This record gives sequence, C-alpha cells and structure tokens, in this order.
Amino acid sequence: MRLVEQLAEVQHANWVRERQSQGWKYGPKRDDDKKENPLLIPYSELPEEEKKINRANALETLKAILELGYDMQSPAGQSIRSQPDAAGQVHETIRLLKTNPKLTVADLRRIWEEHSQMHWAASVEVYRRMVDYALKLGEAFLAFDISQEGLSVFKNDLRLTQLQALALARTGATRRANQILDQLRQSGHQDEETLGILARTHKDFWLMTADPAEKKKHLNISFDLYYSAYQRNHGYYSGINAASMGLLAGKTEIARKLAQEVTDLCKALLEKTGTDSEERYWLDATLAEAAIILGKFDEAEKYYRAATVLSGDKLIIVSRTRAQARLLLEHITGNPNMLDACFHLPRIVVFSGHMFDRPGRRRHRFPVAFEEPVRDAIAAELKALDAQIGYSSLACGGDLLFAESILERGGEIHIALPFNKADFRRCSVDIIPGIDFGKRFEHVLARAATVTILNEWGNANDGAAFDYCNRALNGMALLKGRFFGMDVVPLAVWDGQPGDGIGGTQTFVDYWSRQGDGLRIIRLDKIVPADYVPPRNVSALETATTSLFEPQINQEIKAMLFADIVGFTKLTEMQVPRFVEHFMGKVAELMQQMPNPPVHKNTWGDAVCCVFNSVKDAGLFALRLRDMVRGTPWQRWGLPGDLNIRIALHAGPVYACYDPVLGKLTYNGSHVNRTARIEPVAEEGQIYASLAFAALATAEHAGEFTCDYVGTKQLAKKYGAIPVFLVRPAA
Repeated sequence: MRLVEQLAEVQHANWVRERQSQGWKYGPKRDDDKKENPLLIPYSELPEEEKKINRANALETLKAILELGYDMQSPAGQSIRSQPDAAGQVHETIRLLKTNPKLTVADLRRIWEEHSQMHWAASVEVYRRMVDYALKLGEAFLAFDISQEGLSVFKNDLRLTQLQALALARTGATRRANQILDQLRQSGHQDEETLGILARTHKDFWLMTADPAEKKKHLNISFDLYYSAYQRNHGYYSGINAASMGLLAGKTEIARKLAQEVTDLCKALLEKTGTDSEERYWLDATLAEAAIILGKFDEAEKYYRAATVLSGDKLIIVSRTRAQARLLLEHITGNPNMLDACFHLPRIVVFSGHMFDRPGRRRHRFPVAFEEPVRDAIAAELKALDAQIGYSSLACGGDLLFAESILERGGEIHIALPFNKADFRRCSVDIIPGIDFGKRFEHVLARAATVTILNEWGNANDGAAFDYCNRALNGMALLKGRFFGMDVVPLAVWDGQPGDGIGGTQTFVDYWSRQGDGLRIIRLDKIVPADYVPPRNVSALETATTSLFEPQINQEIKAMLFADIVGFTKLTEMQVPRFVEHFMGKVAELMQQMPNPPVHKNTWGDAVCCVFNSVKDAGLFALRLRDMVRGTPWQRWGLPGDLNIRIALHAGPVYACYDPVLGKLTYNGSHVNRTARIEPVAEEGQIYASLAFAALATAEHAGEFTCDYVGTKQLAKKYGAIPVFLVRPAA
C-alpha cells in the first residue's frame, strides 16, 4: 500500500512539472483557454477522490511491470512478490469474509479500496471471495469491478471469469455474459457452473425477447444446457433448473422426473447438513421449487418459509427465489403471487426533505427545535415500510435525519451530492452557527455504501444543480429496485407549500405524484405549530447570505452526445471530401428524420457533438446513428468499408450561451467536457453512457433502450474514474 502511495505521489509531481513547463498554472476550476487547473497542487493537498485515481494509476503501472516479468525490491532488498505483509493481508481478508456474515456494502468497498493495492496480487482466492460476497449482497456492479481488477492480475482464472459473467448477467449485460461463457464452453469447460450460468443467460434472452421463434429457441437452449450440466455433474442446482426450464418448454414428463430426482437428492443432503449451514437455504429453496413442479403447493410453502428464515439479510437471494417461484406459478396456475406471503422483502426508499431553517428565515418551515419529532416520524415510516436501502442527498435537516435513521436500522444508505463536498457543506450543512452538523454529515458519509458527486465544480447558486441531483437520485433508486426486484417508495418531509426554487422537496413531490399513489409525506405543517415564533437573538453575521459564487446565467439540464469516427485518420486526401459529403450528409439526414432533433449540433473533423432536451431523444438518436454507420456500404462512395463509430452519452446542467465567433447558441460547462471524456473509452461500434444518463433515463421511463453496466472506466486527462453503461435497444 505504501509503495502504491509513493508511486502515485511521484507520478503526480511529474505531471505537475510537465503541465507547468507548458505554461499551466493553478486555478479554482479547469479552464483550457486560461491554462488553469485546480489539480496543480502538491499531492498531499489533493482531494481524496483524486488521490484514489492517482493510486489506481500507480497500481496499474506496478502491475504492468510485474506482468512483463520484472521484479521490484524494497530498500531492504526484499522482493515485492514475497513481502510477508501481502500474504498476511490476504489471509486476514479471507478470514473476515468467511467469518463475518454481516459485512455491509460500505465495508466491502472499504476493504477493497484499502487493501487490494498490490497485496491481493499474492492470491486469486481473495478476489474470488470478494466478488462472491458482493454478489450475495446484490452488488453486481461492485462484483464486476472487483473481478475486473482480479482478472487483470490473474488472467483467465476460470472461477473469477465465471463470477464476472454472473455479475454481468445480474446487471442486465446478458449478451456480454453469454459471450464470455460460450467461449469458456467452446474451450472445453463443461462444469456445472459454466454450463449453468450460460444456460441462465439464454433464460434471460427468453424472458427479454418478443419474437416467438427466438423465445422458443432460447428456452430450448437453456433447458439443453441445464440438462447437460445435470447429466455430467448430478448437482441439484443444474437439476432443478433443468426441471423448471423443461416444464416451461412443455417437457412436462421429464420435468417432473427431474424434480423427483432432485427432491430425493436434497432430502438426503439435508440430513447431513448443519442447521447453520448456508447450503440449507439452497436445499430448502430447491425442495420448494421441485414441489411446485410436482404440484405440491402446501409442501412448497413449507420449504419456502424454512428457507427465508435462514436467508438473513441476503435480500437479492430471496428476491431471485421469489421471481423463480412466480415464473413457475404463473405457468402452472395463472396466479404468480400465490406464494408471495412466504417471501418478505424490505423496500428501497428514496427521500427528499426540507433543510432546517436558516437563522432569520422570514417564513418558518422546519425549525431546528423540531428535529426530534421529525426524526421520530421518519423512523416510524421506515419501520412501517421495513426500509433496508435508502437514497438521498445529505443537507442538514430531513436528508441528514433520514440517512441517520437508515443506518440506525442497520440498512445501507446511498448519498448523492450535487457538487463537491466542501461547497455543499458551506451552503447546505454548516448553516446554523453553534450547531456542528458537519460532524454528523461526515459520519454518515464515512458509513455510506456509495457517495456520488454529480459535478465536482457545480454552481451552488443555481437550482439546476439541485434539480439534477433530485432526478439522479430518483433514477439511481429505480435502477437499484430493478436489479433487486424490490419496490421503491418515495418519502418526503414537506410543509405542503411551494418551494424556494426548482430542485427542492416540492420538485420531488411533483415528480412522484405524477408516477402514481406510492408517495408518502411527513407533513411539517402538522408537526410545527402555525403560531410558532422562532428565537430572535440572531446576529447580523448569522443572517448573512450563504452565496458561494457570483450570480451567473442559470443552467439547463440537457443530454449530450459525442461521437468519433473510427478510421477517419486513415482516409486519403481524395477521400476527405467524399467523407464530408456522404458520411456527414447521412448524419445530417438522420438528424432531420428525428421526431425531436438536437437543439444544438456541431462537428469538427470526424467528431459530432449534439445536445438534446431529453435523455430519451439522445439515446434514440445514438442508436440510430450507430446502426446507420454499421449498416451502410461505404465502399459505394469510395470510402473504407470498415468505418465505425464510438458514441458517448451524458446528461447534466449546462449553460446556454451565444457564441460570438460562431454566431449561434451553444452549450458549455463541465458536463459537456465530461461527455467528451467518455467517448475515448467507448469500445468501437458501441454507445457508452454515464451513471447520470442511465439514472435519468430510468427516472424518465425511456423504455426504448436499456443501460447495461460495463464497469468503472478511467477517463482521459485526469478527469476521474466513473461508472459506465452500455446502451442497447430494449428487447
């Protein structure tokens, strides 16, 4: 760990010296025209997120050195490969994963971030166990990221590859998972795990596909793979899945025969399995599924209830077991919810609430004196909902009380901040002199499962930043609900009055009111008496504005697309005019055909930049643009036939500005830059999107396309590492 930190410090110092030699200097925000960059400071003064990025880069450098066959020695002459603390760290991590069934997502992330650096290169087993633990917690995104790091060290490890494919399948990236597993099968791996997960991807294709012929094909392939795995390995996992898929495929006789064989096998194993064994859950759940296939619904209920008692807090396991039961019951009885009472799943809660009143506020809304009754009301709602997972921002007031209440329940909290922590604290946390909300704020952040900063350099005076945060939180909660198969419930602490601007609690209430009747509201006007008079001993200092920046043009939330043509640099001089006429001409035609064309468009060389009013419009155009490039025979116009495209999508608040040079309206801001930095990491012929884009698309119910998780990608030019999603048409 220390070696990685030292190398990160050296690399950053070299980067600073190089930039300074080019005329760059420190500035409060990145400005390419003025050659100013906020990262031109000593390594020790960097924000923790930037240090993390530098450490990740340093780790990759060290791995590359080791993979080339070189070794490194400590000052004492000891090989890095044989350092005793590496083996000790691996042993300690494995012991922790084996003996502590109550680790949270935050715990798992902390262990990975603090200890994977170089130490884990001593053993593949620690990576396998970390990925497996993340999957059991339902954190398929995290599982994929850890597996990706592990496979960069232990290339082609079978178990780690299988787990990565399973993580991809659970994030919805079914095609990528299928490709990985099919390659394993074709290379000779016929074990139960490889064939079973491959069969699961075909089951997913069967569920997703609308075409009847395609559905039948994938259903039969799934059954054949499960059945082959069972015949080869005689495991109850492949056996029960073969029975279920056989039943759904109309192979009733063989399905019941398999269900009876699996029942006999599981009952024999139950007699040998301890009551506290994790395998008991799977044995009971398998017996219940077999009982459904055999038409013994009372017996199925008995085994499902026994299984869920043993499930503990493994929500994703229970969710997937319930989904399978519903699938079979729908086929057999037409009533998928017949056994739902056996499964108890808590809810995901997304929250918005008023801040505590600043000193001197003209109309009281949430006086800090009423913190405890509001806290009690939030706790009561969470108990009634059996909330286990929460999403919110972290302003002092409702947000802070909600996050603390989720943690007090032993749940996991996911935090999103509209801009960097320091500015957020100044404008939304440290607002009441004499009360240290900052300490509580930092305590929650330290225990949060995830902390997402949507724009490091956002404008705290612009409501668009808070509106963006609101929308992103809604989408992230809905994404989580989709992956877990859990209900998302919106909860608000609101006074029932119009808000101070967009992006506040009223915006949240308005959004969820349009979605249906699931919104729950704790009414502040029912808790705070109408005749309440706040204390008047407020000094001039305490009533001062909390403005952080000079007033600026208000931002607008837009969706951005950047595309780059693969193969453009190989064009001859004679081909360039043809490219402009025919390639760019077809892009222009496509824009004109869109029901909602981009509100701004620009090109330079082979690059295309577009701005749209909605993520749905941007996503649809990206898909059509990609398909047009793939499906056009460019040789017809004397262009290379293998021209391809990389496309990036992002969404966020931007400035609409009149450009006096171009003589037209343009859009600028850090989110435009962010989109441009995503495009180079996209794979050829693919569309990559940010987490924000995926979340907003989910919140806006853009059902025409799906966003599958790809992994965390390091962006170019020190723009940070971000989660990236692959955009594909919805089935």
